[in-house]
Amino acid sequence: MVATVAVFLAPCTAVASRKTTVYVRDAVAISPQCIEVGTRELQFACHRVTPGEGIVVAEHRYGRSWNIDSSTYRKLTIRLPAAIAVGDLLQMESGQAGVFFSEGSAAFAGKRGCYGRAQSGSVEVLAMSVNSIRLKVHAVVSQKSPLEWRGDCDESFVISQIIKASRRAVDELTAWEGRPSADDSPFSEANPSD
Repeated sequence: MVATVAVFLAPCTAVASRKTTVYVRDAVAISPQCIEVGTRELQFACHRVTPGEGIVVAEHRYGRSWNIDSSTYRKLTIRLPAAIAVGDLLQMESGQAGVFFSEGSAAFAGKRGCYGRAQSGSVEVLAMSVNSIRLKVHAVVSQKSPLEWRGDCDESFVISQIIKASRRAVDELTAWEGRPSADDSPFSEANPSD
């Protein structure tokens, strides 16, 4: 069953929300091996950005609640080839682009929520400059539960949105933005540090 969801367009049900978008050149994410990690890292490993030959665009949302256990995060990471131009329409089925999505409890990072890689869809380059990029993303994501809870992540959904992101360097990113240090935990990746 496919459920259509306007991901990120509606505000999180929270006391306050925060959105972070980044556009990183000379970087990679969503490698074929990124889900070959421990259970607690399944929702985060494919969002991690490392130096490489490509472009990564990410949008992360955090919804803070009065009850800290109810705070949530949503992350969308897009992998593109290095050589792109305005007007390009990149297909996920052919491997030209990749999309990874996860959402869940910020307090119980890696234990509650869903994650998945888009199996089909496209990314269109609407605008691009040295310092920013604007993309239209349409993707069908198959969700999974990190702890394989039945009924939690059984339905696939459609992401359909436009993302505008400002350029950052890989070494400027925080754990929240996709560049955790060896000392960071999944909690650091599910919660903004400031």
